[in-house]
Formats: sequence, structure tokens, C-alpha cells
Amino acid sequence: LGHLTSSGTIANLEALWIASRERPDSAIAFSSGSHYTHKRMCDVLGIPSIEIPVTTSGAMDVDMLYKLLLSESIGTVVATLGTTGFGALDPLDRLLELRERFGFRIHVDAAYGGFYAVFNGVDSPPVSSTAFEAIRGTDSVVVDPHKHGLQPYGCGCVLFCDPDIGRHYQHDSPYTYFTSEELHLGEISLECSRAGAAAAALWF
Repeated sequence: LGHLTSSGTIANLEALWIASRERPDSAIAFSSGSHYTHKRMCDVLGIPSIEIPVTTSGAMDVDMLYKLLLSESIGTVVATLGTTGFGALDPLDRLLELRERFGFRIHVDAAYGGFYAVFNGVDSPPVSSTAFEAIRGTDSVVVDPHKHGLQPYGCGCVLFCDPDIGRHYQHDSPYTYFTSEELHLGEISLECSRAGAAAAALWF
């Protein structure tokens, strides 16, 4: 389940909101190198957050995360694929291994670096494809091609592995959603109705 959003920030807001519904009363962890969006949105949503230090490469210190998982209630871990400051990739493969033991959700913030996934099929891709291939094992991902993809603002997107999370958005609006039996954008997003110009620009 997924849709375009007005920005990568709003896409991450939706992902963290869903995370709080799926793992209530649990903290969301992210690295100190991640975008400030995560701390801000946790504050907006009233969700406890935990900042994980980074290694000298700028990626999340997974050993420190492991220690915190032993004592803290962490329901979701945000993996950043392409930090804004250094372009660092959090070790998503190791996070998937830790999830097997601790059962947390994994949200991937690839707003900045996710566009590079389109180069996976070329010789000598600019970013290792293994990081992007691991996304398929996670719970949600955000990509915002307005950055490296040179698209207009309004082309952020959030994708969820489990389409059943749509139940968290469920509401009734008989004056809007009566024209089709299929899900309307307003029924699977926090922003509800928006113009389609950005979607058209991205498609072209």
C-alpha cells in the first residue's frame, strides 16, 4: 500500500504514525545521523524516541542499538539509506538480523538516497545495490525523488509492505468517497485530497 505525498517529511510522518499504531507504547529509534524529521515527528505524535550514535562512517552503531534493545522498549527502528550530511547507509542487513530476535518494525528513510535504486541494473552503480535489495524485507520505506531525481516538490512517497495497515486510516466521508468501491487517496493518506500535478510530472 502506498501513495505520493507532499514531501518526504510528510511521508515519514505517516510511516511513524503507522508505526505508533502497530507498536503502541514503544519507542522509535533512529541514528544521530538521520534527518531531524524523525525527532520532530516523534514529538508531534507524542511518541518516545531514542537516538542511536553513529560509527566513524556515519552509519548507525548497531552494537549500541543491540545494547539498548536489551533494556528499552523499542517498537520501530528507522534505517536511513543516504544520510543528508554524509550519504551514509545504515547497515540494513544487520538490522534485519536483529529484528529476528527482538521483533521490532523497520522503517527505511530513503528520501535522500532511494532514488539511486533505479541504477541497480547498470554496470558500476553509484551506490551498492545490496542496501536497496534489503528494503523488501522491511515494513515501510520513504523515497523522495525531488532531490536526486530533480522532480517537483510533492513527489515524496511512502510504501507499506502490509496493505492491511490501511485500516488505521479508515474513516467515513460519504460526501467524498462514494464514486468508487476502490480505496480513494483520502482513505489511505493523512493529507486526503491533493492536486495530481506532481504525480503527472513524476510519471512523465
